[in-house]
Amino acid sequence: MAQAERLSIFLTQDELVELTGRKSARHQLEWLDLKGWKHEENAAGRPIVSRAYAEYRLGGGPAPEARRLRPNLTAADNA
Repeated sequence: MAQAERLSIFLTQDELVELTGRKSARHQLEWLDLKGWKHEENAAGRPIVSRAYAEYRLGGGPAPEARRLRPNLTAADNA
């Protein structure tokens, strides 16, 4: 696959329109919130959705690894 053909780690604008059925960023964000999709909003106010997360939500891929929080035991030792 050529460099220019490599898929972004984020959904494209066209893919967001297809997913949400909405063209405006505001309406896309509303749809994502309503459906409980994890997303970020970039500086231009557009939704950013991870391709891996979208594939997971749509049943086409493995669940993303959950970030595990662990206690900082060294902080307790230094107290």
